[in-house]
Amino acid sequence: MHSLPSLQFPSYSFKAKNTEKGWVIFDIIRKKFVLLQPEEWVRQHLIHFLIDHWNISQSLMKVEHKVTTGQINSRFDLAVFKSDGYVHLLAECKAPSVALDQKVIHQSLRYCEVLQPDYLLITNGLTHKLAQLNREDKSYTWLSSINEFQGR
Repeated sequence: MHSLPSLQFPSYSFKAKNTEKGWVIFDIIRKKFVLLQPEEWVRQHLIHFLIDHWNISQSLMKVEHKVTTGQINSRFDLAVFKSDGYVHLLAECKAPSVALDQKVIHQSLRYCEVLQPDYLLITNGLTHKLAQLNREDKSYTWLSSINEFQGR
């Protein structure tokens, strides 16, 4: 596999192969091989982290699903749903080279306006930011560690 950076996640064994289109990695949520871009490398690590370390069921996750914000159709990176269908955690994944700046936060918060998650996780694989959202006053509070989510 071409060289991708080590991330601030545990190591995982992925199914990957080199094709005529380039390296692809198997996404266990979408149940297919997808092009291995830097952002996808981060997303696949996050998926495995959520399953292996937070015991979140694959059946509660959706990846690259359409969301409409205003007049713009976009795709969120990863959402974890509660059994009642509400979004518990919305995750935005960026390539390791992308800073988690205000632009990324604003993009993620636009998705939150539509999806109304309890939590927002933003990661580039090297840095992770987790916020608890308050629907009533549309505020959010950054938590000190992504591990504060575990078990909620």
